[in-house]
Amino acid sequence: MRWKPRPMVQSLDRAFDVLETLAASSDDLPLSQITERTGLPLGTVHRLLSALIARGYAAQNPETRLYGPGPGLLEVAARAAMSRRFDLVRIARPWLQELTATTDETSNLLTLHGDEGVYSEQVASPRLVRMFTEVGQRVPLYCTGGGKAILSGLPPDQLDAYLSRVELRMWTAKTLTSPQLLLRELALCRERGFALDDEEREVGVCCVAAPIFDRFGRCIAALSISGPSTRMSLERAISLGALVRQIADTCSSQLGLAPIPCK
Repeated sequence: MRWKPRPMVQSLDRAFDVLETLAASSDDLPLSQITERTGLPLGTVHRLLSALIARGYAAQNPETRLYGPGPGLLEVAARAAMSRRFDLVRIARPWLQELTATTDETSNLLTLHGDEGVYSEQVASPRLVRMFTEVGQRVPLYCTGGGKAILSGLPPDQLDAYLSRVELRMWTAKTLTSPQLLLRELALCRERGFALDDEEREVGVCCVAAPIFDRFGRCIAALSISGPSTRMSLERAISLGALVRQIADTCSSQLGLAPIPCK
C-alpha cells in the first residue's frame, strides 16, 4: 500500500516549497512563476501565500503584485543562528573525537582570528608520543596545516591582503617564505581539497587539514590531524586527506552551508 502524507503534513511541505522558492529568487516573483517552480496548483499557491503573508514570512509589493520573502523569515533565521546547535566547537567536538579514535593521532579545530589561527578545540592522541598544542594558542597561517587550509578557502582579494601584511618568517628549512610558492601550494590545496604541513613550522611534525565554511560560504576554520613524522609521514597524511576533508565538509553542512549543486 502506497504511503500518502497526511493533509497537515502535506500543507506544511507545500508551504516550505513556496518559502524556499521565494528565498531562492534574487527578485520578487509573480504568482505564475511560483506556481511553475513549485509544481503546485495556482489556487493552492495563492492560499499558502496569503497565510505566509499574514505571518510575515512572505510579502507582496502592492504596486507590482509580485511576491518575495517577508521580514519574519529573516527574524526566524537570525534567532536560529544564535542557537547553540550552530556553535562550531559543539559541532566539531564529536568529529574530532572520531578522527582521533580512527587515526590514533591528535585532532584539532583551528579558527581564524585576524591574520592568525587559534586552536579552539583539541582531542589528544592516546599514544605516549603525541602532538599537543594548548587550546587558545595562536599560530601563523602560512606554515601550519590548518592555517594553509584556511588560506586556501579565502577569496583572492582577502588572500592578497593577507600576504601584503604578513612577513613569511622561516621556522624550519621547509617553511615556504616566498609568496609565489605559497600561492602555488594553496592552489594545490584547493585542487585536492586539503592542506599539508610537512615539518614547515616544527621539525618532526606533520599535519593534514581541510577548511570549514559557514552558512555564507566564508572560510572560518579548519579541521586537522597532526602527529610526529615518525608515525604521521607525508604519505600517511596524504592518505588521510580525503577523510579529513569529508568530515570538514560535514561540519560546514551542519553550520548551514548549502551543498554545491553538481554540474
